[in-house]
Amino acid sequence: MRVLNIVSAIFVFTIIFITFNAEADEYHHVNLTVEKDQTLVFDNDQIWLYGDILIDGHLVIKDSNLNVNRTLDWTTSEIRINPGGQLDIINTTISTMGYEVGNGNETLIFPYTLVSDAGNLTVYDSTIYYGMIWLVGGNAEITGLALDGFSMVNYGIFSEDTNLTASGVNIRNYTLGLRSIGKELDLESIYYYNCSTRMTQEWWVTFSAFDDSTGLPIIGFESRQWDGERMVGSWNWAKQYEIDNSGQIITHQTRFTFYLNFGFGYIERSWEGYIDDNLDIVEVFNLNHTQIAFESGIIFVNGNPYIGSDCIGPCEKAPKFSEVNFSVSIANPTDINFNNLNLNLLINAKSGYAQTSISLPSNTSKTANVTWRAFMEGPLSLTVEVVIVDFSSNSTEDYKITLNRFLDVEGSHSFIKSEGSWAALLAIFVLMSLCSYIIYTGMEDESEVVDSKSSNKDVEEDEKSFDDIQFERDMAISQETDDAKEN
Repeated sequence: MRVLNIVSAIFVFTIIFITFNAEADEYHHVNLTVEKDQTLVFDNDQIWLYGDILIDGHLVIKDSNLNVNRTLDWTTSEIRINPGGQLDIINTTISTMGYEVGNGNETLIFPYTLVSDAGNLTVYDSTIYYGMIWLVGGNAEITGLALDGFSMVNYGIFSEDTNLTASGVNIRNYTLGLRSIGKELDLESIYYYNCSTRMTQEWWVTFSAFDDSTGLPIIGFESRQWDGERMVGSWNWAKQYEIDNSGQIITHQTRFTFYLNFGFGYIERSWEGYIDDNLDIVEVFNLNHTQIAFESGIIFVNGNPYIGSDCIGPCEKAPKFSEVNFSVSIANPTDINFNNLNLNLLINAKSGYAQTSISLPSNTSKTANVTWRAFMEGPLSLTVEVVIVDFSSNSTEDYKITLNRFLDVEGSHSFIKSEGSWAALLAIFVLMSLCSYIIYTGMEDESEVVDSKSSNKDVEEDEKSFDDIQFERDMAISQETDDAKEN
């Protein structure tokens, strides 16, 4: 009897010890790793995870509950199938727990991700709450799955280049229920509830560029995707269609530009169309910068074309200090768009007289003008020079294009003679003005003399008349006096 009691006590103690160790394992095995060539089976178990499950071998979770709790470092937990690994989820529920914070005023829930990185995933008759399935490459078979994100996770299932077969799947409360890139999925009986967008089918768009003259690839292009005139992103995939929240299928038209920046310029090529499979766009570009050349050049003097050495007979000369405009046309048959080309004016092979800068688009011709004030004299050689940058930067010397014309500017003697003529003319004008003034002044003086004489004569006549009258009066009085004496 005593032996039986001892055996019973040992048995109970053993059960308690095993249970204690089991609970300890739940909390201390933060990360669970299934090694390559290892098979681990959980059957009818409660599994608590505080980190990640890393699967290089084969893991089976059957008739169990897997609780993915908050990680110790507060990062997102992953159940990750590495390349070549295998995960089977059968009749199992995967969920997480809420944590109260702020004196119980708020509950935080930490979503998690089931990731297959070129692995193999099988899901049968299971439920996943607060999680997302992220598939990149490999194979996946899902039959009978309830997937609920509770409006906390963007995607329900993301499938990139994965051979995915799915049927009997209910996807609830996601921004995007199912997103597929690069593979057409085998889907049957997929149901969506409260998803902003139910599904999108997208395809890879790759771009390859080659140099026409060398046949070598050109690297560094950036893909830019557009919605009308608005750039929506710089990724290299595009939608074939999407299914909105009401179940309507919307077909997409795609527009790409492929852009390569050189610094001094750039290349840009557009593509537009509908995509129903992975697409590789191949373009060939003319980058031969030595094909850029001047087409023509005309010199204008004070706005008029300068005939110069092409004249018949005595050639025209440009007046000194006149405005000289060298107008040139540049042809760019390449696919390079130049941001700034500096046009330098050289006179008698010396630089520093004038400069202008222009942009030069690809496959076009453009007219540019360099203006200079002609302060030098004599026959001059005018040259417009442009340095064209080689995109490959393999050349140690600059590639230059030039255009030459001749201009004859009048010398100083011409200006002295001209100035003397003007001076003589001015002197004659002054002399004539002076003579006119003198003549005018003389006539006025004579008029004043005549007027003065006339005035004096009148006075004299007036004075004479007064004397005569006075004399006659005196004679009359004297006569009367004499007559009185006689009487």
